[in-house]
This record gives sequence, C-alpha cells and structure tokens, in this order.
Amino acid sequence: MKFFRRFFDERASVAVEFALFMPVFLLLVFAVVELGSAWYAKQMLVNASRDGARMASLLNPGDITDIDVETHVQNLLTTAGFPGTFSVSSTGAEDTTGTLVTVQVDSTYQLPVLGALIPSNLSEVNLSATTVMRHE
Repeated sequence: MKFFRRFFDERASVAVEFALFMPVFLLLVFAVVELGSAWYAKQMLVNASRDGARMASLLNPGDITDIDVETHVQNLLTTAGFPGTFSVSSTGAEDTTGTLVTVQVDSTYQLPVLGALIPSNLSEVNLSATTVMRHE
C-alpha cells in the first residue's frame, strides 16, 4: 500500500513541475519562431532593395526613373507575400555613370502571438533596408 501512495505522490509533483515549466517553455518557443519570422521579413526587404538598386545601376541613364525602381521593389515584395505594409524610396536612378543609386525600404513588423502578451510598444519591430550602388 505504501508503494502506491508514494507512486501517486511523485506523479503529482511531476505534474506541478510541468505546469510551472510549460508556460516559460512555450513563451521561449514562440519568441524564437516570431523573431525568426521577423528576421525572414528583414531579409525580404534587404533582397528587394538590393535588386532595385542593381536594376537602377545597370541600366543607362534615362532608361529608368526612380518611380520605376520603386514600382519594381513594391512588385517584388507584393509578389513574395511580404507580411505587412512597407514604404520604398529611391534616389539617383536617373543620374549619370559614376553617381550613387540609393534604394531604401522601411516597414513595421507586428509580432502576432507575442504582441498579445507584451506591451504594445514592444510588439512592433521597425525593419529597414538600404542599398547603395554606383552607376556603371
């Protein structure tokens, strides 16, 4: 009879330990997943800005405008399914050989799950990517 009582007492303590540990573990897992998702969104911005700057720096002056570069970057991000809104700015696409082309993409990334658990000013991450290339 002592054996059964001791066995059930140990199972109860394991259940209590599990109940205390599980919320911390889930918070850690969600934090890793959501920060990984934010990093992926940042890389999407970097690649889109790099592609826009490369397009503007390779073409001859007069062939492409800053508006064309901005539209190209917006189409890339929209086609890729970028989560959220973004703004694109481009300068120098219409200049001559040797000048700099700058493409900047900004976005605010909202943490979906952790945003409900942490204060609202910490639930958004500002993402930005700037690429500067010289006209060829």
